[in-house]
Amino acid sequence: MKYSYKFKLSNKGNVETGFLVPLEFNTNIPFKIKRIFYNYYVPIESNRGAHAYYNTKQVLICICGSLKVKCFDGENEAVYELNKPDEALYIEPSVWRTTFEHSPDAVLLVLSSLEYNEEDYIRDYDKFMEVVSCI
Repeated sequence: MKYSYKFKLSNKGNVETGFLVPLEFNTNIPFKIKRIFYNYYVPIESNRGAHAYYNTKQVLICICGSLKVKCFDGENEAVYELNKPDEALYIEPSVWRTTFEHSPDAVLLVLSSLEYNEEDYIRDYDKFMEVVSCI
């Protein structure tokens, strides 16, 4: 799927001293980061997300535990498993995303290209389908 893809983050370190994963604009993050948030303690039976954006790009990193992310661009669907702190998922605007099957220890870090703005969210699935049919 061209509007979302999983990629490897470079890390520095070793098993004796631990690892560091730098996150840098134009090195491994394809946008200037304007917002950072994370969620945790999501019950395994719960889903999060279930929305798209008009303009916001995001990178998702499961820094602890595991979860799955379903991405749908109006034509193609992909499910990504995030379970390594040195892997990330890039998601373009106009991609419907839902996280699910969170392990009890899952911590999902999200880097966003824009600050929070409720007007940027597409929370209604029918509206989302209308928007992506025009792209």
